[in-house]
Amino acid sequence: MLPTFLLLTYEKLCGFIKDSKLIGETMNSKTLSSWMLIIAPVLFFLIFFIGWEAAVGDGETTAEDVANVLAKPTLVSIFTILGTIILGSMTTGFALLAWSKADGSTAEGTLASIAAMIFVGMTAIVLLTMGMTYPVIGEGEEKLVEAEWIWAVSDSMFAGLFLAWSIGNVVLGAALLIEKKINQIASGLLLLTGILMLIMHLLVGIDDLLEIIWIVPFLLAIISAVVLGIFHLRSES
Repeated sequence: MLPTFLLLTYEKLCGFIKDSKLIGETMNSKTLSSWMLIIAPVLFFLIFFIGWEAAVGDGETTAEDVANVLAKPTLVSIFTILGTIILGSMTTGFALLAWSKADGSTAEGTLASIAAMIFVGMTAIVLLTMGMTYPVIGEGEEKLVEAEWIWAVSDSMFAGLFLAWSIGNVVLGAALLIEKKINQIASGLLLLTGILMLIMHLLVGIDDLLEIIWIVPFLLAIISAVVLGIFHLRSES
């Protein structure tokens, strides 16, 4: 039900963009970063949280995860390449947008500079984390213990990636709200999403929380990125 809703929503967004004659924009840093933010988050959700689960599967332990990877090495390699491009595009889109607003002489410009550094760091983590899949595929059968350690470290780095995403959303959202050149609702949604994501990090370890509570900030992160991309594409800045 949820994937169908997301696909229908995305189709409506694409129709809105087409009707607004935004597809004909000249390719530059602004249009590139905007399209990265519009397309990559949706593909990120579809590939990592639907496609991977359906095609490869998530194990309950690291050993089970590694076994799933070794059972389908070619498929995992394809997912890894696609995931690297998609997730790297999303973080790069954020970095380009933030960098375009960077200016050390103003408060919003300084915040944007900080956000740009955060998202550049995220891009580096993406490349490193996704690249760690290949030693597992290549030598996992002969060095099973080492492969499980590598996979566990890679999973832990994803947690750090989401923490950086939370902070980056807060800093960039605040910068855009102060600047007031991109739709204030889009900027405010980005800031709110970052705050909710940080709150969720503070609640890690509380077992009584319903699973749906953890899903809400993540879906908001996807939606806020797409909305920001659309309004950045439409903005005159």
